[in-house]
Amino acid sequence: MTLEASTEIDRITAMPRPLSSADLGRLAVLRHQLGARYVAEASKRLPPEPSMDLFSGVRGIPEISGAELTGAHVASGLRQHGALVVRGLIAPADVDMLVSLIDGRDWTVPQQPGDDRGEILPGSSPMKCSAASLQGLVEAYQNAGMREVMAEYLGEPAVLLSERLLLDRQTFQTGLPWHQDGAFFGANAGGVNSFLALDSCGSDAVGLSVAAHRFNSIVGVEEGKRAELTYGTSLKDAGVRELVGEDALVTPMLEAGDAIFIDEMTMHRTARRPKGEQKPRSWAITWFFAPSRFPDMRHPLWFG
Repeated sequence: MTLEASTEIDRITAMPRPLSSADLGRLAVLRHQLGARYVAEASKRLPPEPSMDLFSGVRGIPEISGAELTGAHVASGLRQHGALVVRGLIAPADVDMLVSLIDGRDWTVPQQPGDDRGEILPGSSPMKCSAASLQGLVEAYQNAGMREVMAEYLGEPAVLLSERLLLDRQTFQTGLPWHQDGAFFGANAGGVNSFLALDSCGSDAVGLSVAAHRFNSIVGVEEGKRAELTYGTSLKDAGVRELVGEDALVTPMLEAGDAIFIDEMTMHRTARRPKGEQKPRSWAITWFFAPSRFPDMRHPLWFG
């Protein structure tokens, strides 16, 4: 099945564009089937060890260009500084493509892969974006070289987390408080979350605030346990400042195509609303995991 599914993915992705709804839905189902197979067959491995610091002496969150990015830079940013800003990760043409998918989104259609009649396809996984958006994100990240970068960092070809895949435009009245995603995954899994800006954010539009500090445990949650939904309300600004220091709390200014990489140990929150008129934020969230460390009770999607 693995070879057959991979071959069918290659066949569909090589077809003339635009792909039909049925083809996009089939790709999503195949990615779920293939991802689930790799997760089921993977031997459990430990997350990457802390690496040599390629950003030694950097205050705040280190930055690098997408053209320079390697798995070693991801390791240094996440495992030594808590986060990494990647400038120009996604090419302008792919940014435009992703924005067009947001503009063309049909909010009346369930966000699970469907056929040309809109019927949900058997074997599909729950997503927060459409099958077209899934394929758009896969292609944009593959064009950026992320398949190779993630495989180098994770030590295995990556799978995506279906339930947390998002391509959207939002104006925030409120946002998420300080939290670590590992509180909900139940473990230090060594994943990578790419917060991708598709327009300017962090100033006129809400961005992402991050603690530039490496945490090796989940604050306020017993080791090996999953947090309750109210967990984030216990982490106040003053408490986080006390943990990491005032200078470590940063909200990077991002332009379209820039990304912030965090992992499940990174302390972060939705940034404060701008004081003036708030602009909508177009963005994407994509979690990359090694199949051997994929979180329990979630749905994987094959990225390769």
